Amino acid sequence: MNRSRLLRLDRGAVILLAIFLLAGSLLFKPWIHGFDTVAYYSWLRSGVIDGDLHLRNEFDHYGFGNEAGETATGYTVNEWAIGSALLWLPFFLIAHGGSLVAHHLGLPVAIDGYAAQYIWAISLGSALYGFAAVLLTYWLGRELFGARISLLATVAAWLAGPLVFYMFSHPAMSHANDAFAYALFLFTWFKTRGSLTWNGAARRGAAAGLCALVRQMNAYLGLLVVAEYIVEGAQQWRRARDWRSILPALQGIAAFTAAWWLVYSPQLIVWRTVFGNWIELNPYAYTIVGGGFDWTRPHLLEVLFSTNRGLFVWAPLFLIAALGWRPLRKISPQLMLLTLVSFVVHWYLVSVWVAWHGAAAFGQRLFTNFVPAFALGLAALMSVWQTRVGFRSLAAMCIAFIVWNALLIVRYAVEDVARTGPVPLDHLVIGQFTVLPRYFKRLLQIILTRT
Repeated sequence: MNRSRLLRLDRGAVILLAIFLLAGSLLFKPWIHGFDTVAYYSWLRSGVIDGDLHLRNEFDHYGFGNEAGETATGYTVNEWAIGSALLWLPFFLIAHGGSLVAHHLGLPVAIDGYAAQYIWAISLGSALYGFAAVLLTYWLGRELFGARISLLATVAAWLAGPLVFYMFSHPAMSHANDAFAYALFLFTWFKTRGSLTWNGAARRGAAAGLCALVRQMNAYLGLLVVAEYIVEGAQQWRRARDWRSILPALQGIAAFTAAWWLVYSPQLIVWRTVFGNWIELNPYAYTIVGGGFDWTRPHLLEVLFSTNRGLFVWAPLFLIAALGWRPLRKISPQLMLLTLVSFVVHWYLVSVWVAWHGAAAFGQRLFTNFVPAFALGLAALMSVWQTRVGFRSLAAMCIAFIVWNALLIVRYAVEDVARTGPVPLDHLVIGQFTVLPRYFKRLLQIILTRT
């Protein structure tokens, strides 16, 4: 890497950091709010403070005791993945260690795992993991399209979609952590592409295992990589007709699988303890929504275009970005195939879930992890368009979509749009132009008081 390229990298990273600090100062709200956040956080709080996985006291503390049933093994039902709790663990331990020291010095500091410093710590953790996803996306895009296009595409995908909201305004959810895991997976996969070494395969396996650990449905990513190794092995066999030619592929599969299961093993231990099974295929069957998945009746169009949190209705820039996966093929056919196939599989899995709309959500939150893929598609498309319309026009377009999303966040905050259910399209669009004068005083109060 030459000096000028390093300087461009530093400049882009500094700009991203400045945006992170500015957005965080406006939107950061550390809190445990809603059943999902309690479910994610309870794994961490109970494991560290109580030293067990009995979560009844956590659910009772936050007022959800009546909504969490009991498993056959006598534990409180918690079907949410433990990956976020493990990612938050370093931040939680720092807060707990500091609290213990302060308590030992006689200061009136609670050490119960519920106090504000603990919630601040894990919320900051989510924000930083989300920012890491942004940086990894930018660095990957820079290698493919150059620093300027990558920076613009990354900022646009970050701020014109749900990631910025779930990094700062609802950080105790898993979505920022999910985006980090997927960005790390893409980055690791790209850096090890074409390599059948044990080291590269193990790194891929660890990254894919983390994706599944944070959100269980992401386990399909592991199957996609294994399929890639199988195809590579088949191609080697056709060329050489020698069984030794497929050994690198077999070694890659072995290393990948071993690393995947090693990273994912904490979830297996928790399942075994709480549910009595090493693998709980449908933990959502225990939830109050029941039923879990209807595999034969996917809501494919609704997931993308419904007024009930449709992905491209709430984040229209992502529709443009998805079109960019086609020109991405000219830059990296394998990366294009990976992002496209993973999106299609993810789309189907979301569509067959009974809560395909994400229930109470800012936009289609179940695709927050795909912000890195959308950023790469957008960068690929803009790298083609800039020769026709110029970089400034592209920047203006991105700013318009960012402002649109910022207004949606404002309206979500003041409940000008419903937190759940469909939002009529005319109300969704027209309200964008009237929200600021209608809610100016309330917005000022929110900013000043953080309420």
